[in-house]
Amino acid sequence: MKFEELKHNGYRWINITEPDAEMVNYLKDNFHFHPLNLEDIVSKVGYPKVDAYQDYLFAILQFPVYEKDRRIYKREELDIFFGRDYLITINSGSLQALQNFFETCRLDELAREKFMSRGIPMLLYEIMDSMHDYVFPIINQKNDMIFALEEEIYETPELKDMIQEIMILKRNIINIRRILSPQRAVLVELQNKHPAFIPPEMVIYFDDVLDKKDKIINQLDTAFDYVEVLEQANETLINRSTNKVIKVLAIFSVIPLPLQLIINYYGMNVALPFQTAPHILLYINTALVVTGAVMVGILIKKRWL
Repeated sequence: MKFEELKHNGYRWINITEPDAEMVNYLKDNFHFHPLNLEDIVSKVGYPKVDAYQDYLFAILQFPVYEKDRRIYKREELDIFFGRDYLITINSGSLQALQNFFETCRLDELAREKFMSRGIPMLLYEIMDSMHDYVFPIINQKNDMIFALEEEIYETPELKDMIQEIMILKRNIINIRRILSPQRAVLVELQNKHPAFIPPEMVIYFDDVLDKKDKIINQLDTAFDYVEVLEQANETLINRSTNKVIKVLAIFSVIPLPLQLIINYYGMNVALPFQTAPHILLYINTALVVTGAVMVGILIKKRWL
């Protein structure tokens, strides 16, 4: 367990990373949280929710974290214990936006005054606001990747099959949306259902976070639709290119057919007209050239070439 604590104006913010059995014992001994909550923070299968108790709230939030080796966004959990004069955040340490925010408050007295002097509800809002703000650059990066793929597909003379890059991008957009979308209900509940912990004057702040959540989801939906268009365009261009190759191969396989007929006819071991003529080879070669030219002329006239 990595334990860090900030105190300011009678309020405490405890940030715990790398949770383990030691952390569970610490929370059990010092705060007497419900055993089900302690079980949730060590469970690998969590889901966004809010549990309300007499003297605290327990919330589970989830945010996307990029796994570079697999090129995929995975779900990272943030557990929050919210009391009247304390806030406890628990995560694995991968939520860099949270760690940066905590370090800012730890190192800068003015930041502590700004974010912690107005109470725990305001501190919770500032944390959630910063966590959602860090998602927007992720979406902007995905949009940049979409524009790059669009240029690669439509404007590059050399046609490439971009299906793998498209599917990776599509999967990440789906993952990010799947991680963030269920938390809307959590924000609505925090905003409206717990006035003992979130006073009415704070509702407008949590509504601001909810607006950001909706903007993020809308942008992800738009990006997903655009990626689907790129996927269809990529498949269409690849199929069209393949059809052109097949067409050319079919044409070159058709042209020699009448020539092969002549060659096979005069290759038979039977007596044939003009077989003994002194210029028979010239006649056959002429027939081959003329027949080939006629075949090419027909293909040109039909606009198949």
